[in-house]
Amino acid sequence: MTYNWITILFAVIIIGSILFGAARRFGMESRLVVSQAISIATGIVAIWIGWLLSRHISSYVLHQNTTHLPHWLAQIFIAWQRSPRIGAWIAFLICYFVLSSVIHQLLAGILGQIPVLLPSVLGRSRVLGAVLGAAIGVVRAAIGGAIIFLVLQYFSIPVMAKQANQSWPYQLCSQQIYKPWLKPFVTRALPVFAEDAIQPISQNINLFAVPSGTANEERGVLLVPKQVAKLAQQITANAKTPKQKAYALYEWEIHHITYDWKKYDDYVYHHKWDQQSPLQTLETKKGVCADYALLYADMAHAVGLRVQIDEGIGGTATDYGSHAWNQVWLPNENQWITVDTTWGATQDEWFDVPAAQFNQTHSEQTAIVIDASQ
Repeated sequence: MTYNWITILFAVIIIGSILFGAARRFGMESRLVVSQAISIATGIVAIWIGWLLSRHISSYVLHQNTTHLPHWLAQIFIAWQRSPRIGAWIAFLICYFVLSSVIHQLLAGILGQIPVLLPSVLGRSRVLGAVLGAAIGVVRAAIGGAIIFLVLQYFSIPVMAKQANQSWPYQLCSQQIYKPWLKPFVTRALPVFAEDAIQPISQNINLFAVPSGTANEERGVLLVPKQVAKLAQQITANAKTPKQKAYALYEWEIHHITYDWKKYDDYVYHHKWDQQSPLQTLETKKGVCADYALLYADMAHAVGLRVQIDEGIGGTATDYGSHAWNQVWLPNENQWITVDTTWGATQDEWFDVPAAQFNQTHSEQTAIVIDASQ
C-alpha cells in the first residue's frame, strides 16, 4: 500500500493540535493562539519587507563594479551576486527577528493576562480547547505545506514533487493560498525562465546543421574553440568510457559555472537578451541554462561524444518555465542519458536521471543532435 507522506503530515499536525488543545484547555490555548497569530503576522510582514529590501539590494549589487570597493565589501557583493537567493533569505530572517523581538516585548504583558481575563468556566473547558486546537492545527498544517512549497520553488526534488502532486490537502492549499500569495515572492529564484527568454540556441553556437527529417529536430557538427576543446580534453584525460567522459564534464561544469541572475534580470525586467557564446561562458564562468547546455555540448563534442541540446519546459510541481539541458549517447549501452548541468549546480543529482523521473520535471520541445567528432 502506498502512503502519501505530505497528506499524513497534514493529518498528524491537525490531530496533534486538537489533542494538545484539549490538554491545555481553552485559557492557555487562547494565549498560545494569540501568540502564534502575532508570529504569523510578523512573518508575513517580514516576507514583504525582506522581499522589497532584497530586490533593491540585488538591483544595486548585480550591476555594481566591485573593482574599486574595499576587499571585504567586494567579497560581500560577489557572494550576493553568486547567491541572490541566500541574500533574500538573510534579508527576511533579519526583518523577522527584529520585528518579532520588538512586537513580543511590547505585547508580553497583554499575552500573560489572556487566561486571567477569561471566565473560569471557559478557561477550563477542554472541548473549547480542542476546537481552538483544531483551528490552529489547520493553520499550522498550511504553514507546513507553505514550507514544502518554498522548498519546491528553490530546489528540484522529484520525489517530494510527486508527493505534492498527489496530496489533495496540499493541492487545495497550493491553489487557494500558496500560488496567489507566495509565488510572486519566489518566482525569480527558480533557475528556469518564467517567460520565453531563451533565444534559438542555434544562433549562439558555430553549428553546421543539416535536415534530419524529424519534426522539431536538427542535426549538425560543431566548430569548437581551441580553449574549450583543450579544457575538455584535460578534464576527461583519465576517463575511459563515454559515460565517464560525460560525467567528468558534468562534474566540472556544475562546480565551475554559476547561474547568471543579472542576465536573467536583464531579460525578464528589461527585455534585453545578453547573447553569449560557449567560449564567453567559459571565460566569465557564469551563464543561464542555455549557456550551460551550449558549453556542455561544445566540451562533449570536443572529446568525441555524440551530444544533444534540448529546449523545452522545466520546473517543479508548482513553477515551470523555459529551460535547456543535454543528452549524451552511450554507444556501448545503446541509449541516451540525461544531463542537466544548470540544476546540477544547485543539486548534484542531475546526471543520468531515469527517464520516468526526469520527465516529471522536463518536457522536450525541440532538440539539436550533434554528431560525434571524428
